[in-house]
Amino acid sequence: MKKKSLLGRLGTAVLVVGSIIYTATANRPATSATKRKDDEEPGAVLPEYRQVFDANPIIPDGWTFGVVWSAIYAGTTAYAVHQALPSQLHNRRYRNAAPWLAISYVLNAVFGRLFSDPRMESMIGSDLVTKASLPVALALHHQLEIGKTQVKSPEKYLRIPFSLYAGWLTTASVVGTPNLLLNLKVWKPNPRRDTPVFIGVLGATTGVAYTVARKLNDPWYLLPFVAGLAGIATKQYGKNNAIALSAAAFSMVLTGVLVKWLPRGKFEPLKRRMEDIDVVRESEVLWLDDEDPNEEAESYSYTSI
Repeated sequence: MKKKSLLGRLGTAVLVVGSIIYTATANRPATSATKRKDDEEPGAVLPEYRQVFDANPIIPDGWTFGVVWSAIYAGTTAYAVHQALPSQLHNRRYRNAAPWLAISYVLNAVFGRLFSDPRMESMIGSDLVTKASLPVALALHHQLEIGKTQVKSPEKYLRIPFSLYAGWLTTASVVGTPNLLLNLKVWKPNPRRDTPVFIGVLGATTGVAYTVARKLNDPWYLLPFVAGLAGIATKQYGKNNAIALSAAAFSMVLTGVLVKWLPRGKFEPLKRRMEDIDVVRESEVLWLDDEDPNEEAESYSYTSI
């Protein structure tokens, strides 16, 4: 049974790492084939996607994707290796999270395949896969008990990429919605009409992000929103300054929240792991046993007196 469990963990690790490698490299041949200088920059996408992204004023700048996904993928790779170690076979959080981790990175590979295809149905599909990945990421976050239980290193730090993952997918689901509407021909850009609407969307997103982070008891969830809003500001600066300044302001608001709460890693106190509680209780019992009077010695002393 133990061997079977270990093989399952190893299989999950291979799936995760394979999905990351595939998604990170899936669209490189297509972009290099265009031989466009701007497509050779970090975070480059197919021209068909770039055209849609440029029409959407709340899509972050390319650097944002590179920074956020690099952090998520590097941390998740480290987690995948750690959860496959024999010493972690009895870690119930890792055990409960394994199916959701596998589903997440199957969807990640599907996204990579769709995102490397310039056809309209693939562009629509990639956005739908992103939105479908969000509830799975939140379930993964829940099974790892992030914001609920206190754990030791390295697990304490290996949970951070999943906070970032849930936050980034939430961000992507919001800012990617205009892409979907544009591809479905439901929305036609009109800066004069759209600007106040998008500023409202960014404000509402900021409020919802803070509310959800407090609910999850997880300040790390907010970090991708800070990056995403900053990326919108840098991309729109000089194009649509109203959106650029609004995005920068909302990013600064969340940065202020993180300055206070991120060093603590939580908004509310965490519960101890049951393993730790058992150790504490056992030590307390042993201490009480040591302090219990020796009945024979006590009887002897009374007799002596």
